[in-house]
Amino acid sequence: MDVVYEAQRRSLEGFLEGYDSAQANAEVKGRSVLMAALTNVVPAARAGIAIVLLDDGADARVALADGVNTLHAMLGNAALDPAIEAPVLRRLIDGGADVNGVADEFGTPLQVLFAQFRYTDEVLAPFYDVLFSYGDLDLLKIGAYAKSAYTMAVNSARRQALRARMEQHLQVW
Repeated sequence: MDVVYEAQRRSLEGFLEGYDSAQANAEVKGRSVLMAALTNVVPAARAGIAIVLLDDGADARVALADGVNTLHAMLGNAALDPAIEAPVLRRLIDGGADVNGVADEFGTPLQVLFAQFRYTDEVLAPFYDVLFSYGDLDLLKIGAYAKSAYTMAVNSARRQALRARMEQHLQVW
């Protein structure tokens, strides 16, 4: 069984049929099973498989050569379900995933989330709650388009609720 392929394509139940906990940090062609799970297009499967892998010791700090880390992989999915995925986001960060990691093409994880325009700030609020609970979240870190997440928010008519949270965060921290 190609555990990486299964993590990306199957339901939680389907994945568990052939999964062994010793595979939690498996890689196929340089791609980790956790990164694959985080790109599963079904939010419930993505969250469920990721939690199983993290419970079994998967390394949340894994990142690709271009800087894409587990947070980018999860937040970059077009089909998000913040209610079930926000706890996964917290687990990834608590497990060492870099909340300020810069992916060459996508910027920081917050910039990836910022670009999910099909969702309102209200829908994304559970993700914001998690990210803003970390004092080391750097809103001024240069990422995508040679700009910081804060600069992007200031220069955009979108994400005004996010901008307000950013300004509050900058004052507190």
